[in-house]
Amino acid sequence: MLIIFSAYFIFGVSGFGSSIVAVPLLVQLYPLKTVVPMMVIMDICASLYLGRKVSGDANKSELIWLVPFTLVGMGLGIILLIKSPSEPLLLALGIFAAGNGFRILMQKSSLTHTVINRWWALPFGIAGGIFTALFATGGPIYVSYLGMRIGSPKVLRATMAFAIFMLTFLRLVFMLVVDLILTWDVLVLAATMMVPLFLGIAAGTRFHKRLSQTAMKRSVGMILLFSGSMLLLKQLM
Repeated sequence: MLIIFSAYFIFGVSGFGSSIVAVPLLVQLYPLKTVVPMMVIMDICASLYLGRKVSGDANKSELIWLVPFTLVGMGLGIILLIKSPSEPLLLALGIFAAGNGFRILMQKSSLTHTVINRWWALPFGIAGGIFTALFATGGPIYVSYLGMRIGSPKVLRATMAFAIFMLTFLRLVFMLVVDLILTWDVLVLAATMMVPLFLGIAAGTRFHKRLSQTAMKRSVGMILLFSGSMLLLKQLM
């Protein structure tokens, strides 16, 4: 429950990051094919709770541009989830989480904002869709793209919260089609985690205005680096 509280505290502050923090730790306690659909249910609840408060600030035109490429990536990710063994997927997740955490920690806060071409949505959308379907962890990929398209931290947070809802809904549809989500184990586990979920979001939302952007980035980076490193250590051993 502490994992869920911490993950959704970060979600409350930044509008994303719940799955990339929670999944690498949860898969050490539960099977991957239980954790991923459980996070779909929880992210829907979290996105509805936060999204209704910030949706007016979201840049929806950027998300509409990402959708077609995301659908392609999610289709590929679902196929991999069904047909591939868990071990190499978990190894990939560990590398991804640790690498993303290291990147955030090394990033200079003084960097000026540079707007990239909108066609970068193609590789970012496909890669984000694959990781979203596989591990429910596409958020860091999307925030990397949107962060280079949107200059305002307030608009970026709102856009990411709206994006998580959109992506989670698409994951839900995919998983209902392939019958990965409506199992007793998934539903019971999700229900038991709802209290720390809402407590985490409430706490994160409360502290959102108190924390500087630099402090929050460093915190997320350290958590990602720790989660990914622990998962890599387990897989390699």
